[in-house]
Amino acid sequence: MVTRVAHLSHHLLRGVLLAAGGASLLLGVVFLGLYRQQLENERAEASLHLNRMLQVTWENAMLKRDVEGLVDIVGKLGALPGIRDVVILAPSGEVRFASDAAKLGRQMADVAQATTAGKPLSRFENLESGGEVLRSINPVPNRAPCMPCHGTIAANPVNGVLVIDYDAAPIRDSARRSAALFLLAGSAVLGLTLATLWLALRRHVIRPLADLDAAARSLATGDLSVRAVVTRDDEIGRTADSFNRMAGHLETQMTLMQAHEAWLQEILDGLPDGVRVIRVADKKVVLANRAFCQQTGRPLEGILDHSCHSSSHARAEPCVATMVICPLVELQEVGATLKASHRHQRVGGGQFPAEINAVLVEIDRQGHRERYIVESVRDLGQAVQLSHEQRLSELGLLAAGIAHEIHNPLGSVRLGVQGLAREIRETRITPEQIAEYMGLIDQEIDNCIAVTRRLLLLARPPSASLQLVVLGEALSDTLRLLEFDAQSREIRQRIELPEGQLRVLADEAEIRMIFLNLVQNAHHAMPEGGTLTARVSDFDGQALIEIADTGIGIDPEHVARIFDPFFSRRADGVAGTGLGLTIVRNFVDRMGGEIRVESAPGGGTRFLIRLPLAENAWENGE
Repeated sequence: MVTRVAHLSHHLLRGVLLAAGGASLLLGVVFLGLYRQQLENERAEASLHLNRMLQVTWENAMLKRDVEGLVDIVGKLGALPGIRDVVILAPSGEVRFASDAAKLGRQMADVAQATTAGKPLSRFENLESGGEVLRSINPVPNRAPCMPCHGTIAANPVNGVLVIDYDAAPIRDSARRSAALFLLAGSAVLGLTLATLWLALRRHVIRPLADLDAAARSLATGDLSVRAVVTRDDEIGRTADSFNRMAGHLETQMTLMQAHEAWLQEILDGLPDGVRVIRVADKKVVLANRAFCQQTGRPLEGILDHSCHSSSHARAEPCVATMVICPLVELQEVGATLKASHRHQRVGGGQFPAEINAVLVEIDRQGHRERYIVESVRDLGQAVQLSHEQRLSELGLLAAGIAHEIHNPLGSVRLGVQGLAREIRETRITPEQIAEYMGLIDQEIDNCIAVTRRLLLLARPPSASLQLVVLGEALSDTLRLLEFDAQSREIRQRIELPEGQLRVLADEAEIRMIFLNLVQNAHHAMPEGGTLTARVSDFDGQALIEIADTGIGIDPEHVARIFDPFFSRRADGVAGTGLGLTIVRNFVDRMGGEIRVESAPGGGTRFLIRLPLAENAWENGE
């Protein structure tokens, strides 16, 4: 800042000095020339005046024929200070009278002929003997009183020429002294003017500009709180005020931009899958979320502004395009997408299988278009682990229900067997009583077999051929399998079935899997307990299945995504696989039916499934 201000002050001072000095020099030259001309004119006028006086004296002397008096006057004039010489020339140029007797009789024809039209003149001349003189030349015209001696005026218009030489040195010295005094006075005025101008510039221009420059430099280094000092309402003051308003607007915009970037980062960090954005031009990562950092074991600062191959593959050089499906190579059109499988490297060693979903986008950045690759990175190993954990959890709940369903009948069987054995030992039992005991045991064994049958039907792999499936039985079996889970959650299960059996032509394992997923989702939606209503009815020649709960409901923005793969928002806080409802919709679509959901936050959820009845399918030839 100091250097820049010093340069500005030097430039201003140098410019002012050059302008003022040049103007002063020009004025000095013009003034000196004018003053010299004026001085010369004044001296010439004085010489001519003296010359005219000599002319009068000469004319009187000649009329009186007082030649000696004229000689005396010429000698005395020549002896005056400042006069170098006085001569009187004949019209032919011959010296008739002279203050220096040595010049008598000499020819000065050029001097006699110097005047035009008989007019007097004065001029500076350099003498052959050395020195410079101001020569005053005055032709004396012929007049009537002089005609007896000089003839007629027409024949001899001039009686003679009076010449007075003044020493030019005093004139020159006077001019130089005057010019020196003028330059000295002008320099003093110029110095005072420059000092005043410099102080004014420094106070009103340099210092305000220095303050404004300091504020601009601070703003350039990132200090958005800096403001310039506004002291006056002039051009610089208004510029400083405009700078302050600009800085305030920039601070506001930067704050909004930082808030937006933080909001965007929070959104990305909330995604379960890793996300990173790669600039195509230099393969640098410009954005990444927390999940990606956790996947690779790198901090965010170790990913941003680093190459994509170093942050995911721990490579110093770009990946070989023939060895890996690289989105930067494969995606060439804006909007094009790519799905590939990679193996990413973790810090400290170890790899993990990653599913890459990439898209090429083009963004306007500071007036030019830049291309970026947006990657969604899913850790398949983690997804498998979560799926396995979820499956174990669901199997645990299902096993608890099955154990509950089998435990009670086995308990009854055990009591019956113990009672029967006791009676036989005591020989107090009759054949009829034995038959009654065996009937009770057989009934409870049937109950256990029914439980295992329901379980086997649920776990049976899909069949290539379709079967007649009674919806009421499949739904009742599912509710009984999950009755223990419902009791542990304080959920009351209700079922409403039609009087007649409603049958569909489908794979029974798929039907039971649909019911199992929907009932389990209903249980998860009621962590504080509630009521589950399962209903099957005939609606316009189709089977209408309704599974409704009194749980917390689904947010409107999530309703459209609940059937998407891997989308999971369980109300009990347990991480799900996000595949249950996707499987349900696929099964329903394969059966030629449709499924929809009605839900509101705090108002519960109801799933409605329509399936073609088997009778209608036969009539249509399916």
